[in-house]
Amino acid sequence: MFFSRVRVKPNISELSNFHNLLRGNGYGTHQILFDLFPESQGRFLFREEIAGEQLPYHKGARGEPIYYVVSKDTPIKETPLLAAETKSYEPLLNAGDRLSFKLRANPVVARKVSENAKSVRHDVVMNAQQCLLYELARYAGVGDLGKKSDLKRQILANWLVSKNQKISEKIKQTINVNECYREFLDQRLPDEKLFELALKAVSASALEEWMTRKGVANGFKLVRDEKRGTLRFQAEGYRWHALPQKGRTAGFSCVDFEGLVEVTDPKLFVNSLFKGIGPAKGFGCGLMLVKRV
Repeated sequence: MFFSRVRVKPNISELSNFHNLLRGNGYGTHQILFDLFPESQGRFLFREEIAGEQLPYHKGARGEPIYYVVSKDTPIKETPLLAAETKSYEPLLNAGDRLSFKLRANPVVARKVSENAKSVRHDVVMNAQQCLLYELARYAGVGDLGKKSDLKRQILANWLVSKNQKISEKIKQTINVNECYREFLDQRLPDEKLFELALKAVSASALEEWMTRKGVANGFKLVRDEKRGTLRFQAEGYRWHALPQKGRTAGFSCVDFEGLVEVTDPKLFVNSLFKGIGPAKGFGCGLMLVKRV
């Protein structure tokens, strides 16, 4: 396998808005990067970053995108638009090795709409929040399960007036489950703030569970801080990317994960570095960047 750092050629970046068109456009980027593999099927993973942040001391590196690419075949050194620096990528790892990691992924969960229906992929964050809201709606006696924003407004309005004990207990339980949000329960926060924290906490817990499951399947586990006992892990930067070329409501979400992992099965883990984690790989998701600590 090969690891490449790919940059937009300086003259292209300076003389046009090409890099602005590419930024955040995973579909278009994949097509452009595909040109680096004219003699093969172009199977590769990629991750987009900002050149100025990745190369702070490099003259001319500004806000244009830069790409990290893991591929089965060696890419050519340049195309009319891009220039690639490539090296061999054959990680040698053992069980127990600890690595810092970064992963931009599309976390989804399979869910059936009805008993006889096929499983459909759902966004992990939206699914977790929706499940919590539906449970709170039952406690509040809210029957209109329409738009998420309307449902949130109805539940909150009901709770502020009724002080429904079941809603209060569920919100506090949801916050308490997540170790990053638990400390907020010791503060005297208004109910509106607790309601929002519960939605954030259930999202964080769902993402942590998703990453834990991926670890079991891909030969690694999340590591806990020895002093604090908390996971060396965070998930942030949730974004929704519309894909109008595939339909009016088509799109995918992505989340940036980072932290510390321990290798449990070297063969499985190395394979995950090559094949990627989660779906939407053609849109810049799935590539795990790792570094020894």
